[in-house]
Amino acid sequence: MDYKKDIAKYLDGALNKEEFSIDIIKSEIRSAKYLCVFSVGVVSNSIISALKKCTDVEIDFLSDNDSSKWGKTFYGGLQCISPKELEVYKDDIAILITTRHYKNIYQQLTEKGFKKIFAVTEYRILNDAYFKNKKNIQAIKDNVLEVIDILEDERSKKIMFTQIKNWFDFDVDTEGYEGIFTNDQYYPSDIFKLSARESFVDVGAYNGDTVIDFIKKTNNQFDSIFAFELDKKNFKEMESVVDKLAAPVKKKIKLYNLGLLDEEKEVYYETGGSGVQSTFINVINSASDCGKTVRLTDILKNEKVTFIKMDIEGSEIKALLGAEEIIKRQKPKLAICVYHKPEHLWEVPLYVKKIVPEYKIYIRHHNPLEYETVCYALT
Repeated sequence: MDYKKDIAKYLDGALNKEEFSIDIIKSEIRSAKYLCVFSVGVVSNSIISALKKCTDVEIDFLSDNDSSKWGKTFYGGLQCISPKELEVYKDDIAILITTRHYKNIYQQLTEKGFKKIFAVTEYRILNDAYFKNKKNIQAIKDNVLEVIDILEDERSKKIMFTQIKNWFDFDVDTEGYEGIFTNDQYYPSDIFKLSARESFVDVGAYNGDTVIDFIKKTNNQFDSIFAFELDKKNFKEMESVVDKLAAPVKKKIKLYNLGLLDEEKEVYYETGGSGVQSTFINVINSASDCGKTVRLTDILKNEKVTFIKMDIEGSEIKALLGAEEIIKRQKPKLAICVYHKPEHLWEVPLYVKKIVPEYKIYIRHHNPLEYETVCYALT
């Protein structure tokens, strides 16, 4: 398949389109008497926040298949009702499914006679204006075609094409990401194998989940782990997790309550309601907290680094700039998330290829929705 030709053709068509799938979804939502978000969890919280920020639509209630959530309120007073109770509204309601299991829920709801059922991520809502700008569509075309030339395998190229198509035309009844996503995030066995002498840098370590994954993947055989987490709450959870590890493993791990950028400075960040996501903000509010960022090169300038993973809510490029000296000198394996901002899909691979020309570049996707696209680089 000629992915460059197909991507160019698709984006040329997008340049001439006046309406994309997200526009149809918004129109259907506004025409419905009621709006329900189906599935109560981390993703639904993010989508509700995005809807409040970018649209004038109001959510009436929530629903979930988990009976323990029925009758309870979430997200500032939204009540969760059972799917059975939801049936009363089926002729007058639009439903947004906010879970990776959207296909199963879509089938469940259609069998009950619901008509207006959609799946959408917060990134598609937040980036709506970006995708409607014709200059941005042209930039996507120019840059993605350049990235295609540096990708190592057909799978990477197919994922790029699929991601671009889903930006503009994703819906519950399309193929979506089926057939391209895998569950081996950060450690894809078809790209690299971990050695017993890895020095792992976890940037955006959250509550230590990826630290534990790495330890399991290496069967406790590694040289060191350096884990960075800006959010104070998440950092304390990570400390607690690491403290429970056996002493020989624990002594090889260093934890830093710091964010990574291209400079040392004080920053304000806002946590997601679940604490999963922390994003930098310019306006201080009741949900914000203060932290410090540094350059990775300054903190680990005398340390061996063999593997860097980054998942920091859109700050990956600046963190890479702050790690450039280490990357150039040591050429570690890289696993960098590229789904938080559209432009990261090309900016990250082009940047790492520029600073280390011998890097082999791969793209993998690890979720049936828009989340968890990762750029991998290794020599």
